[in-house]
Amino acid sequence: MAIEDNILDGLDLSVLDNLTTSPEKKEDQPKAEGAELEVAEEPSIFNPELKIQEVDEIPETKVEELEDKDAIETENTSTDKEEEVSETIEASENEESAEEEGDNPLRIFAEMQRDKGLIDFNDEEFEDNEEWLLDKVQNTIDEKVTEYKDSMPEEIKYLLDNYEAGVNIYDLINASASEQSYESIAEESLESNVSMQKMLVRDLLVKSGWSEERITRKLNRYEDSGVLKEEAEEALASLKEIQKAEKTHLIQKQKEDQKQRIQAHEQWLEDLNDHIGKKEEILPGFALSPKDKTNLYKGITKLDKNGKNEIMRMREKDPEFDLKIAYLATVLKWDFSAFERQSTTKSTRKLANAIKSTKKTGSRPSRGTSKAVNFDTMRKSLR
Repeated sequence: MAIEDNILDGLDLSVLDNLTTSPEKKEDQPKAEGAELEVAEEPSIFNPELKIQEVDEIPETKVEELEDKDAIETENTSTDKEEEVSETIEASENEESAEEEGDNPLRIFAEMQRDKGLIDFNDEEFEDNEEWLLDKVQNTIDEKVTEYKDSMPEEIKYLLDNYEAGVNIYDLINASASEQSYESIAEESLESNVSMQKMLVRDLLVKSGWSEERITRKLNRYEDSGVLKEEAEEALASLKEIQKAEKTHLIQKQKEDQKQRIQAHEQWLEDLNDHIGKKEEILPGFALSPKDKTNLYKGITKLDKNGKNEIMRMREKDPEFDLKIAYLATVLKWDFSAFERQSTTKSTRKLANAIKSTKKTGSRPSRGTSKAVNFDTMRKSLR
């Protein structure tokens, strides 16, 4: 069988004239032919149905909306973080404050006393010093004492109040008893009691300074003349007034004396404090620091519950306390240079003995001591 030279001979190839190899060429074809109408094109691999449009710029409104949204989210996030940090710092500070308060032994003790009802204070009133706590304890004691006194009978309360004001309680009891003895006598009881009539007249004349002889003659005259009863009644009234006035004077006088003693004591404390404060030293060669001055002042003026200061307590502990003071004053004449010389001699003696012990024949130097050390110069200086 013979092969033909052209295998496409006999086929109608006119349909291929309208096909193009690229979309660009197909678009240019109608223009080249001058076609006035656009022909609707079928979707193909060169003309997909899904068209993508390119734009030069994104609309501004959308960009602004996105920026505003991002800013709001950033601000909210920042605010939340700041609040979290602030809460964390505040919680940390509260914890530290609580730890500090919890670690304060004085505050713990004060709160324990408050829980037991021994003292009373608010948390913001707390002060971290012993004086504040002692004041609170003293206030509680004063309140309890006042409550106790208020519960006592008026007579006992009267005696306690005057005793605290400096009145001698025994003098006050005697004065009150004398006043009560006259107050308890009724005038009706004098009608037939001649001995009581004479007693009242006698007491009045004694207080007026009469002698016993004159008093006897006076009583006999009153009895003989029949005026003893009237004189006794007048004497009773006078004695009541006199006794009341004497008791009032006694109380006022002893209160005034107590007030003067307190003022004198306060002045003495002030003078003592100023005197110590101006001192640079009391014993020669011993400088006084501010702390030394404070301790010295307290040692003299601060009293314990038994009314004793530190010097009194030291005297009780040391039976030879006064003897040592006498030795310093009479033998040493307050010259403490002897102490310094004696201390130097003892120290020198110890050092010399230590040096001699290292020079013994055949002795081995202690570990860490150089064999080349020469103690001759030091020994000569100690002679």
